[in-house]
Amino acid sequence: MNVKHAAEKIGISTHTIRYYDKSGLFPFIARDAHGNRNFSETDLYWIEFVKCMRQTHMPIVQIKKIAELYEQGPSTKQSRIEILKSHQQNLIAQSALIDDALTILDDKFALIENE
Repeated sequence: MNVKHAAEKIGISTHTIRYYDKSGLFPFIARDAHGNRNFSETDLYWIEFVKCMRQTHMPIVQIKKIAELYEQGPSTKQSRIEILKSHQQNLIAQSALIDDALTILDDKFALIENE
């Protein structure tokens, strides 16, 4: 499918897909005879992964590294896992901070209501 259809299916803009592609996040996306991107269903899964990682503030350079390692084959599995586990730990820490902030806000609302 073309970039427009891929963008519609994933729920991001064509501009974002093109930006990610130019950033090296899609080294494995096939192109047709005219050089246009030709996305498969498997590619859509990868785009959704990239979208999710960017929404959680994973740097583009890390996502690019994962893509490059993937292209190198199964021998890079452990390196990819390490990058993802590091991001997972960052998200867990952020989640704890958000939970604390929500508790503080709840306490503040209670104080304001009792004024």
